[in-house]
Amino acid sequence: MGVAEEWEEMEEYSQQIDQMKRQVSSLTEALTKLKTSGKATEADCQSEDCGRPIDWYCRYCKLFICTRCSKKPCSNGEKHDVQDFEEMYEVCKEKYIEWKASKELAMGTLSKQKKKLQEEITSEIQKMANASPEQLVSPELTKIVTELPEKRKLLEDVTSQIAEAGSSLQSVDVDSLTHQEFIQVFGELSDHLFEATDLSKISLSASCDIITPKTSYDIDITPSGDILLAGNRGFNVCDKNGNILRSVPNNKGDFTSIQYYKGRIYTLLKEPKGSNKRYVIVYSANDCKECCQWKLPDYGFVSMLAVSNDKVYAVDSDSKKVKIYSLSGNPLTDFYHSRFKNPVYMSKCTPDGVLLADWSAGLVYKIDCATDKIAWQFEVESPRGVYCDRSGNVWIWSSKEKMLVLRSADGKQVKRFKHDNIVSAGIEYICGFFISDDHLWGAACGKGVVRVDMIISKDG
Repeated sequence: MGVAEEWEEMEEYSQQIDQMKRQVSSLTEALTKLKTSGKATEADCQSEDCGRPIDWYCRYCKLFICTRCSKKPCSNGEKHDVQDFEEMYEVCKEKYIEWKASKELAMGTLSKQKKKLQEEITSEIQKMANASPEQLVSPELTKIVTELPEKRKLLEDVTSQIAEAGSSLQSVDVDSLTHQEFIQVFGELSDHLFEATDLSKISLSASCDIITPKTSYDIDITPSGDILLAGNRGFNVCDKNGNILRSVPNNKGDFTSIQYYKGRIYTLLKEPKGSNKRYVIVYSANDCKECCQWKLPDYGFVSMLAVSNDKVYAVDSDSKKVKIYSLSGNPLTDFYHSRFKNPVYMSKCTPDGVLLADWSAGLVYKIDCATDKIAWQFEVESPRGVYCDRSGNVWIWSSKEKMLVLRSADGKQVKRFKHDNIVSAGIEYICGFFISDDHLWGAACGKGVVRVDMIISKDG
């Protein structure tokens, strides 16, 4: 593997580490301000001239108040927007634990990549040490000599980044905080730290932009921000305005699924009408050259794949199962479920899952890729495209209801978006999604690519 591919493989986790360091800096600043302002006791209601025990936290005026004071007008003249004090603490504590675990997971993955790179460098140095003078001028060793300084620099950068991030994460001291202080810090920073986990805060703007009218069956985004569009007779790499940066043609058929994974682009190609043959074709993300391909069971319609946990999952709808392969196409196992009818639509579910939509059964599943078992299932009328955002919320397009359905990560919240402009544009199917820069992007088959602005409210 070349230096460019190795960096792309690490870039996704590297970005998470950078984000964590920025967030930890905000946390440390908030903790410092809290300590210099002095401690408030757990029993102090913050309304003027009141010393009763705290019962509630007002999400509007950010005050801790007792039940009697909660009946007084809030600072905006309306009723206090209260949440039970202990419940609010538990919510903030749970979010903090989830956030910290996700960052530790990213650091662990980057550490594994670092170890892999260290072993590769050691092996290459040993290979040069054991080579004869004639072998030293061979293409293989010439390539090693050329790339070794870059690999060493990459290793130094990653090692430094992991050390800084680890030190930064350990600097967040929450053990000494009272419940009240914990809410003050993590309640105020929750939007910044954890993104939108309260679905009531998420809404969509009324506008609906068609970024490109070209047929698009699936869509994904690379760590560098390039957009991958799977369509007829090939796929395109675009910028966020829909401008084509690179076209990758393939006259063998149409690409119905596409996903970036560890420096590679995994696609599913179906031959034209009259043929049900399907193939997985893998390309290098660096130069879009084909790396490998393998044949899938025949199927006559749009179908999809997903890549997670170093495995490729591809639907076999006629047999009502999912085929699981290694990254190079070696068959591993088949996945069955008693309720499968027409499992067709798929996407990755970060960090270790795959989403599968069965439009005929009206069910969306999450497959745990560590065990290859169903983690949960969720009922939606005629589900098509599915997508998991960075907070773990799952977006689903219901073609029967012509609306977006949003399921929270824990399954306790569900929100539905009936978007008039999507409907008026004649969009019937959205097969793939991604979210970037507060925009929701969708591959709408023959209608092209649609983009809708997301609005995240801070106050609910």
